Amino acid sequence: MVGLSALLVIAGGAHAQEVATRQHLEITGSHTLRITYDCSFDWPEGGGYTAVFRLPIPQDTGAQHIDSFTSTLKGTVVTDEANPPHRLLTGTLHHRDGDERRVHWRIVITGHFQTRQLASGPADAAAVITAPPEGEYLASTESINWKSDSFQEWLDASGLRRRSGETAVDFGARVYAYFRAHGRYSYPPETAWNAAAACHHLRTDCGGFSLVFTAACRANHIPARVLAGQCFKAVRGGDGSVELTGGRQAHVIAEFFDPQVGWIPEDISSTFLKIPGYGDFNFFGRDPGYFFAWHIDSDFHFDTPRKPNVHLQWIQNPAPWFSENADEANDTVSHHWDVETVN
Repeated sequence: MVGLSALLVIAGGAHAQEVATRQHLEITGSHTLRITYDCSFDWPEGGGYTAVFRLPIPQDTGAQHIDSFTSTLKGTVVTDEANPPHRLLTGTLHHRDGDERRVHWRIVITGHFQTRQLASGPADAAAVITAPPEGEYLASTESINWKSDSFQEWLDASGLRRRSGETAVDFGARVYAYFRAHGRYSYPPETAWNAAAACHHLRTDCGGFSLVFTAACRANHIPARVLAGQCFKAVRGGDGSVELTGGRQAHVIAEFFDPQVGWIPEDISSTFLKIPGYGDFNFFGRDPGYFFAWHIDSDFHFDTPRKPNVHLQWIQNPAPWFSENADEANDTVSHHWDVETVN
Protein backbone atom coordinates (compact mmCIF):
# COMPACT_ATOMS: atom_id res chain seq x y z
CA MET A 1 0.00 0.00 0.00
CA VAL A 2 1.39 3.44 -0.93
CA GLY A 3 0.69 5.84 1.91
CA LEU A 4 -0.27 9.47 1.42
CA SER A 5 3.21 10.71 2.32
CA ALA A 6 4.73 8.57 -0.43
CA LEU A 7 2.23 9.93 -2.90
CA LEU A 8 3.35 13.45 -2.09
CA VAL A 9 6.97 12.93 -3.23
CA ILE A 10 6.70 15.36 -6.12
CA ALA A 11 9.97 17.26 -6.10
CA GLY A 12 10.30 16.63 -9.83
CA GLY A 13 13.46 14.53 -9.82
CA ALA A 14 13.87 11.26 -11.69
CA HIS A 15 13.36 9.22 -8.53
CA ALA A 16 10.06 10.98 -7.74
CA GLN A 17 8.82 10.33 -11.27
CA GLU A 18 9.83 6.67 -11.00
CA VAL A 19 7.92 6.26 -7.73
CA ALA A 20 4.84 7.86 -9.27
CA THR A 21 4.78 5.51 -12.25
CA ARG A 22 5.02 2.40 -10.04
CA GLN A 23 1.48 2.68 -8.75
CA HIS A 24 -1.69 0.87 -9.69
CA LEU A 25 -5.17 0.25 -8.39
CA GLU A 26 -5.23 -3.15 -6.75
CA ILE A 27 -8.59 -4.94 -6.78
CA THR A 28 -8.86 -6.31 -3.25
CA GLY A 29 -12.33 -7.79 -3.51
CA SER A 30 -15.39 -8.15 -5.72
CA HIS A 31 -18.98 -9.05 -4.96
CA THR A 32 -22.25 -9.05 -6.85
CA LEU A 33 -25.13 -7.13 -5.29
CA ARG A 34 -28.80 -7.01 -6.11
CA ILE A 35 -30.26 -3.64 -5.10
CA THR A 36 -34.05 -3.49 -4.81
CA TYR A 37 -35.48 0.00 -4.46
CA ASP A 38 -39.17 0.42 -3.66
CA CYS A 39 -40.80 3.85 -3.95
CA SER A 40 -44.50 4.50 -3.33
CA PHE A 41 -46.97 7.34 -2.96
CA ASP A 42 -50.73 7.96 -2.78
CA TRP A 43 -52.59 10.22 -5.19
CA PRO A 44 -55.02 12.65 -3.53
CA GLU A 45 -58.67 11.62 -3.59
CA GLY A 46 -60.42 12.21 -6.88
CA GLY A 47 -58.65 12.37 -10.21
CA GLY A 48 -57.10 14.56 -12.85
CA TYR A 49 -53.57 14.59 -11.45
CA THR A 50 -50.26 14.26 -13.28
CA ALA A 51 -46.73 13.33 -12.29
CA VAL A 52 -43.54 12.88 -14.26
CA PHE A 53 -40.63 10.67 -13.32
CA ARG A 54 -37.05 10.80 -14.48
CA LEU A 55 -34.47 8.39 -13.18
CA PRO A 56 -30.84 8.10 -14.28
CA ILE A 57 -29.91 4.69 -15.64
CA PRO A 58 -26.84 3.74 -13.60
CA GLN A 59 -23.54 3.68 -15.46
CA ASP A 60 -20.30 1.80 -14.97
CA THR A 61 -17.70 3.60 -12.87
CA GLY A 62 -14.25 2.63 -11.66
CA ALA A 63 -15.62 0.20 -9.07
CA GLN A 64 -19.22 -0.32 -10.22
CA HIS A 65 -20.16 -2.50 -13.17
CA ILE A 66 -23.89 -2.75 -13.86
CA ASP A 67 -25.30 -6.03 -15.20
CA SER A 68 -29.03 -5.28 -15.27
CA PHE A 69 -31.56 -2.54 -14.55
CA THR A 70 -35.34 -3.00 -14.47
CA SER A 71 -38.23 -0.72 -13.50
CA THR A 72 -41.91 -1.54 -12.96
CA LEU A 73 -42.82 1.95 -14.19
CA LYS A 74 -42.30 2.01 -17.91
CA GLY A 75 -41.22 4.96 -19.98
CA THR A 76 -38.71 5.89 -22.63
CA VAL A 77 -34.98 6.31 -22.33
CA VAL A 78 -33.85 9.82 -23.24
CA THR A 79 -30.36 11.28 -23.46
CA ASP A 80 -29.84 14.83 -22.24
CA GLU A 81 -27.42 17.44 -23.55
CA ALA A 82 -24.89 17.26 -20.73
CA ASN A 83 -21.25 16.49 -21.54
CA PRO A 84 -20.98 13.57 -21.11
CA PRO A 85 -24.73 12.95 -21.42
CA HIS A 86 -27.00 11.30 -18.87
CA ARG A 87 -29.39 8.53 -19.92
CA LEU A 88 -32.72 8.91 -18.13
CA LEU A 89 -35.77 6.69 -17.85
CA THR A 90 -38.59 9.19 -18.24
CA GLY A 91 -42.37 9.00 -18.33
CA THR A 92 -45.66 10.61 -17.29
CA LEU A 93 -48.29 9.22 -14.90
CA HIS A 94 -51.96 10.26 -15.02
CA HIS A 95 -54.57 9.61 -12.36
CA ARG A 96 -58.27 9.54 -13.19
CA ASP A 97 -61.39 9.02 -11.08
CA GLY A 98 -61.67 5.38 -10.13
CA ASP A 99 -57.96 4.59 -10.57
CA GLU A 100 -56.00 3.03 -7.72
CA ARG A 101 -54.66 5.76 -5.46
CA ARG A 102 -51.58 3.82 -4.40
CA VAL A 103 -48.60 3.82 -6.81
CA HIS A 104 -45.74 1.41 -6.19
CA TRP A 105 -42.50 1.71 -8.15
CA ARG A 106 -39.86 -1.01 -7.92
CA ILE A 107 -36.38 -0.77 -9.41
CA VAL A 108 -33.96 -3.70 -9.37
CA ILE A 109 -30.28 -3.23 -10.16
CA THR A 110 -27.68 -5.99 -10.26
CA GLY A 111 -24.00 -5.30 -10.58
CA HIS A 112 -20.45 -6.09 -9.55
CA PHE A 113 -18.89 -3.84 -6.91
CA GLN A 114 -15.15 -3.88 -6.29
CA THR A 115 -12.95 -2.82 -3.41
CA ARG A 116 -9.82 -1.03 -4.59
CA GLN A 117 -6.75 0.66 -3.22
CA LEU A 118 -3.68 2.35 -4.63
CA ALA A 119 -0.70 0.07 -4.32
CA SER A 120 2.96 0.25 -5.22
CA GLY A 121 4.39 -1.65 -8.17
CA PRO A 122 3.28 -2.04 -11.78
CA ALA A 123 -0.23 -3.03 -12.71
CA ASP A 124 -1.07 -6.59 -13.71
CA ALA A 125 -0.13 -7.15 -17.33
CA ALA A 126 -3.74 -8.13 -18.07
CA ALA A 127 -5.14 -4.87 -16.67
CA VAL A 128 -6.78 -2.66 -19.29
CA ILE A 129 -6.91 1.10 -18.74
CA THR A 130 -9.36 2.84 -21.05
CA ALA A 131 -8.96 6.60 -21.26
CA PRO A 132 -12.06 8.79 -21.54
CA PRO A 133 -12.67 10.33 -24.96
CA GLU A 134 -10.66 13.48 -25.53
CA GLY A 135 -12.29 16.45 -23.86
CA GLU A 136 -14.67 14.46 -21.65
CA TYR A 137 -14.81 15.19 -17.92
CA LEU A 138 -12.96 18.48 -18.35
CA ALA A 139 -15.79 20.99 -18.85
CA SER A 140 -16.64 23.87 -16.52
CA THR A 141 -20.33 23.49 -15.61
CA GLU A 142 -22.95 25.10 -13.37
CA SER A 143 -21.76 23.13 -10.35
CA ILE A 144 -18.18 22.31 -11.37
CA ASN A 145 -17.53 25.94 -12.26
CA TRP A 146 -13.74 25.97 -12.34
CA LYS A 147 -13.51 28.76 -14.94
CA SER A 148 -14.99 31.33 -12.55
CA ASP A 149 -12.64 34.07 -11.35
CA SER A 150 -13.33 33.12 -7.74
CA PHE A 151 -12.23 29.53 -8.25
CA GLN A 152 -9.14 30.55 -10.21
CA GLU A 153 -8.14 32.90 -7.39
CA TRP A 154 -8.53 30.06 -4.88
CA LEU A 155 -6.30 27.77 -6.96
CA ASP A 156 -3.55 30.39 -6.90
CA ALA A 157 -3.95 31.20 -3.21
CA SER A 158 -3.92 27.52 -2.20
CA GLY A 159 -0.99 26.58 -4.42
CA LEU A 160 -3.05 24.02 -6.29
CA ARG A 161 -1.66 24.54 -9.75
CA ARG A 162 -0.23 21.42 -11.34
CA ARG A 163 3.57 21.45 -11.28
CA SER A 164 5.81 20.64 -14.20
CA GLY A 165 6.09 16.86 -14.50
CA GLU A 166 3.52 16.27 -11.75
CA THR A 167 1.40 13.20 -12.45
CA ALA A 168 -2.36 13.20 -12.07
CA VAL A 169 -2.21 10.87 -9.07
CA ASP A 170 0.37 13.10 -7.33
CA PHE A 171 -1.73 16.20 -7.94
CA GLY A 172 -4.88 14.45 -6.69
CA ALA A 173 -3.05 13.44 -3.51
CA ARG A 174 -1.96 17.03 -3.00
CA VAL A 175 -5.55 18.32 -3.29
CA TYR A 176 -6.70 15.62 -0.86
CA ALA A 177 -3.97 16.60 1.62
CA TYR A 178 -5.03 20.25 1.32
CA PHE A 179 -8.63 19.29 2.10
CA ARG A 180 -7.54 17.26 5.08
CA ALA A 181 -5.48 20.15 6.47
CA HIS A 182 -7.91 23.01 5.75
CA GLY A 183 -11.39 21.48 5.38
CA ARG A 184 -14.11 20.51 7.81
CA TYR A 185 -17.26 18.50 7.17
CA SER A 186 -20.38 20.64 7.60
CA TYR A 187 -23.97 19.69 6.88
CA PRO A 188 -25.81 21.65 5.82
CA PRO A 189 -22.84 23.26 4.07
CA GLU A 190 -22.03 26.91 4.75
CA THR A 191 -22.24 27.78 1.05
CA ALA A 192 -24.07 26.78 -2.10
CA TRP A 193 -23.31 23.45 -3.75
CA ASN A 194 -20.90 24.65 -6.42
CA ALA A 195 -17.14 24.58 -6.57
CA ALA A 196 -16.53 28.35 -6.65
CA ALA A 197 -18.73 28.93 -3.58
CA ALA A 198 -17.42 26.02 -1.50
CA CYS A 199 -13.68 26.25 -2.17
CA HIS A 200 -12.62 29.26 -0.08
CA HIS A 201 -13.64 28.10 3.40
CA LEU A 202 -14.09 24.37 2.73
CA ARG A 203 -16.84 24.01 5.33
CA THR A 204 -19.07 21.76 3.29
CA ASP A 205 -20.39 18.23 2.85
CA CYS A 206 -19.69 15.28 0.56
CA GLY A 207 -21.27 17.02 -2.44
CA GLY A 208 -19.34 20.25 -1.91
CA PHE A 209 -15.97 18.55 -1.44
CA SER A 210 -16.53 16.35 -4.49
CA LEU A 211 -17.39 19.37 -6.64
CA VAL A 212 -14.29 21.28 -5.49
CA PHE A 213 -12.00 18.27 -5.99
CA THR A 214 -13.39 17.61 -9.47
CA ALA A 215 -13.09 21.28 -10.40
CA ALA A 216 -9.48 21.47 -9.18
CA CYS A 217 -8.55 18.48 -11.33
CA ARG A 218 -10.34 19.77 -14.42
CA ALA A 219 -8.79 23.21 -14.04
CA ASN A 220 -5.41 21.44 -14.21
CA HIS A 221 -6.37 19.41 -17.32
CA ILE A 222 -7.01 16.17 -15.41
CA PRO A 223 -10.29 14.38 -16.27
CA ALA A 224 -12.43 14.08 -13.15
CA ARG A 225 -16.08 13.40 -12.34
CA VAL A 226 -18.64 13.50 -9.56
CA LEU A 227 -20.49 10.30 -8.62
CA ALA A 228 -23.85 10.86 -6.91
CA GLY A 229 -25.78 8.06 -5.26
CA GLN A 230 -26.14 6.07 -2.07
CA CYS A 231 -23.74 4.68 0.49
CA PHE A 232 -24.67 1.33 2.02
CA LYS A 233 -24.18 1.86 5.74
CA ALA A 234 -21.68 -0.48 7.33
CA VAL A 235 -20.21 -1.41 10.70
CA ARG A 236 -16.77 -2.69 11.60
CA GLY A 237 -16.65 -6.14 13.18
CA GLY A 238 -14.38 -7.13 16.05
CA ASP A 239 -11.97 -8.80 13.62
CA GLY A 240 -11.64 -5.62 11.57
CA SER A 241 -13.98 -6.76 8.79
CA VAL A 242 -16.68 -4.43 7.50
CA GLU A 243 -20.26 -5.67 7.32
CA LEU A 244 -23.08 -4.05 5.35
CA THR A 245 -26.25 -3.14 7.23
CA GLY A 246 -29.75 -2.46 5.93
CA GLY A 247 -29.30 1.29 6.15
CA ARG A 248 -28.37 3.73 3.42
CA GLN A 249 -27.27 7.33 3.14
CA ALA A 250 -27.24 9.73 0.22
CA HIS A 251 -23.60 10.29 -0.69
CA VAL A 252 -21.35 11.89 -3.31
CA ILE A 253 -17.73 11.02 -4.13
CA ALA A 254 -15.26 11.89 -6.89
CA GLU A 255 -13.04 10.00 -9.31
CA PHE A 256 -10.15 11.34 -11.37
CA PHE A 257 -8.16 9.78 -14.18
CA ASP A 258 -4.45 9.02 -14.35
CA PRO A 259 -3.37 7.40 -17.65
CA GLN A 260 -1.01 5.04 -15.80
CA VAL A 261 -3.53 4.04 -13.14
CA GLY A 262 -7.10 4.52 -14.41
CA TRP A 263 -10.06 6.04 -12.53
CA ILE A 264 -9.00 6.73 -8.94
CA PRO A 265 -11.55 7.27 -6.12
CA GLU A 266 -11.45 10.18 -3.66
CA ASP A 267 -13.77 10.54 -0.67
CA ILE A 268 -12.53 13.07 1.88
CA SER A 269 -15.94 13.19 3.57
CA SER A 270 -15.65 9.56 4.68
CA THR A 271 -12.26 10.46 6.15
CA PHE A 272 -13.73 13.37 8.12
CA LEU A 273 -16.69 11.28 9.30
CA LYS A 274 -14.49 8.26 10.16
CA ILE A 275 -16.61 5.88 8.10
CA PRO A 276 -15.71 2.19 8.62
CA GLY A 277 -13.46 0.87 5.88
CA TYR A 278 -9.84 1.57 6.74
CA GLY A 279 -8.11 1.81 10.10
CA ASP A 280 -6.37 5.06 9.18
CA PHE A 281 -9.55 6.54 7.64
CA ASN A 282 -7.59 7.46 4.52
CA PHE A 283 -10.04 7.34 1.60
CA PHE A 284 -7.69 8.65 -1.08
CA GLY A 285 -7.23 6.04 -3.80
CA ARG A 286 -9.18 3.56 -1.71
CA ASP A 287 -12.84 2.64 -1.63
CA PRO A 288 -14.50 -0.04 0.48
CA GLY A 289 -16.94 -1.11 -2.23
CA TYR A 290 -20.23 -0.08 -0.65
CA PHE A 291 -21.07 2.99 -2.70
CA PHE A 292 -23.67 2.86 -5.47
CA ALA A 293 -23.70 5.66 -8.07
CA TRP A 294 -27.05 6.58 -9.59
CA HIS A 295 -25.30 8.86 -12.05
CA ILE A 296 -22.05 10.57 -13.05
CA ASP A 297 -21.74 14.37 -12.81
CA SER A 298 -24.50 16.83 -11.93
CA ASP A 299 -26.84 19.46 -13.33
CA PHE A 300 -30.01 18.06 -14.88
CA HIS A 301 -32.47 20.24 -16.77
CA PHE A 302 -35.98 19.07 -17.60
CA ASP A 303 -39.60 20.13 -17.57
CA THR A 304 -41.93 19.28 -14.68
CA PRO A 305 -45.72 19.70 -14.53
CA ARG A 306 -45.19 22.98 -12.69
CA LYS A 307 -42.19 24.57 -14.34
CA PRO A 308 -40.18 24.28 -17.56
CA ASN A 309 -36.41 23.77 -17.60
CA VAL A 310 -36.01 23.02 -13.90
CA HIS A 311 -32.40 22.72 -12.71
CA LEU A 312 -31.77 19.72 -10.47
CA GLN A 313 -28.24 19.19 -9.24
CA TRP A 314 -28.38 15.45 -8.61
CA ILE A 315 -30.90 12.63 -8.30
CA GLN A 316 -30.24 10.30 -5.37
CA ASN A 317 -33.71 8.80 -4.96
CA PRO A 318 -36.38 7.68 -7.43
CA ALA A 319 -39.06 10.35 -7.11
CA PRO A 320 -41.91 11.76 -9.21
CA TRP A 321 -42.64 15.46 -9.72
CA PHE A 322 -46.33 16.25 -9.24
CA SER A 323 -48.75 18.73 -10.74
CA GLU A 324 -49.71 21.52 -8.36
CA ASN A 325 -53.12 20.07 -7.49
CA ALA A 326 -51.45 16.85 -6.33
CA ASP A 327 -49.46 18.48 -3.52
CA GLU A 328 -50.75 15.98 -0.96
CA ALA A 329 -48.93 13.17 -2.76
CA ASN A 330 -45.56 14.64 -1.73
CA ASP A 331 -46.35 13.92 1.91
CA THR A 332 -46.88 10.22 1.21
CA VAL A 333 -43.71 9.46 -0.78
CA SER A 334 -41.72 6.66 0.84
CA HIS A 335 -38.57 4.76 -0.08
CA HIS A 336 -37.30 1.34 0.93
CA TRP A 337 -33.87 0.00 0.03
CA ASP A 338 -32.75 -3.62 0.16
CA VAL A 339 -29.27 -4.89 -0.72
CA GLU A 340 -28.70 -8.61 -1.27
CA THR A 341 -25.33 -10.23 -1.85
CA VAL A 342 -25.65 -12.59 -4.80
CA ASN A 343 -22.17 -14.06 -4.39
